Amino acid sequence: MEKTTTEKPTNHPFGFDLINEYFVGLDRQGPGSTEETIRALSFIDDVSRKTKIADLGCGTGFQTMVLAQNTDATITALDLYAGSIDKLNAAAERLNLQNRVKGIMGSMDDLPFQEGEFDLIWSEGAISNIGFEKGLSYWKRFLKQNGYIALTYE
Repeated sequence: MEKTTTEKPTNHPFGFDLINEYFVGLDRQGPGSTEETIRALSFIDDVSRKTKIADLGCGTGFQTMVLAQNTDATITALDLYAGSIDKLNAAAERLNLQNRVKGIMGSMDDLPFQEGEFDLIWSEGAISNIGFEKGLSYWKRFLKQNGYIALTYE
């Protein structure tokens, strides 16, 4: 069942909302740049209209919009914080990308997806929240055969 953006995470220590309220005001919640996202994307073969991308730990979706503006792929962006997802979905609508970009609230260590659903899993600066090895081991089951995981690690 898909979570709505009005739900709040309940398994995080005090201060989660305060920290996220600060970060939601920033254009980008982690390291990187538009140019670096585009460069990383250039290493992925055959990104087309049929490509399905999951952007895990997307924050407000800065890199999600870069991916959408530089591909024809369908993108599902996931983050724990409702404020970030609201901002991402508003940006997708403002850029007329809402037919290909959808932000949902959820945890990257409890994904609401089907096994083998995605061609590409993207995550910029977020995998450290659950651990590098744990993230790779868990996320790979959601990739189609010959799919890619593209990530940065802080």
